[in-house]
Amino acid sequence: MKRHFSIFLLTIYLFSFTEVKEVLKFPALIEHYQEHKSENKNISIIGFIALHYLSGSQKDSDYEKDMKLPFKAHEISSVSFATQDLPKSFELNLAQTKKFFEEKNQNFHYAESFINPHLLSFFQPPELI
Repeated sequence: MKRHFSIFLLTIYLFSFTEVKEVLKFPALIEHYQEHKSENKNISIIGFIALHYLSGSQKDSDYEKDMKLPFKAHEISSVSFATQDLPKSFELNLAQTKKFFEEKNQNFHYAESFINPHLLSFFQPPELI
């Protein structure tokens, strides 16, 4: 169960950060590694990756197969359109603008004028009878 769950999480991780097309090229990577392994028994997976990814794109006999490996060729396929209809004339009437905010005197002190006198009748100190 842990193995299946870890494969599932790895799959989600790979598909979220890479293109699906590049992930689907991994069987070609394994097949190409096996071809190199049959030609040279001493090559390791690290040596294979260093040969194909770290040493640049060398044009050799299997150059076309090398370019079919994942993350070897970068393709950008995006199309963007920017259209804007500009008005023929633009006029701004400042006399007709509305005020969205009222200007008030900023007073942060306690003000007696805002207290309702009817509310004061409820809050009286206790009386001794």
